[in-house]
Amino acid sequence: MKTKQLISAGILAFAGMALLAPGIASAAPRHHPKHKVCKWDARHHHRVCHWVR
Repeated sequence: MKTKQLISAGILAFAGMALLAPGIASAAPRHHPKHKVCKWDARHHHRVCHWVR
């Protein structure tokens, strides 16, 4: 049961960061246009996105 709570908490944390990331990126000074790269994380069974230059 504890494992399911940990996994759901992790997914919620990633979802929260995904929602906040565009706001943080737009607040930063833009030297290079950034774009988001997403890939499937098979170990954690969800999509992982991050910003790259």
